[in-house]
Amino acid sequence: MSASFGKSKEAVARPPYKMIARRIGLQLREELEHPEAEPLPIDHVDLLLRLRQKERERSRRHA
Repeated sequence: MSASFGKSKEAVARPPYKMIARRIGLQLREELEHPEAEPLPIDHVDLLLRLRQKERERSRRHA
């Protein structure tokens, strides 16, 4: 009996950048109490995601 522990394509799929930008922007506005602020630009979200990926890679290498 073998079990497949790999993730399906649906489980690995990433949400679109616009949804991520809205979510991060909403969280920042709640933290900083600036409800009139604009959502984060897509470029900023992309940079934040790449930074987080690098942090994860570093922590895996040093673990």
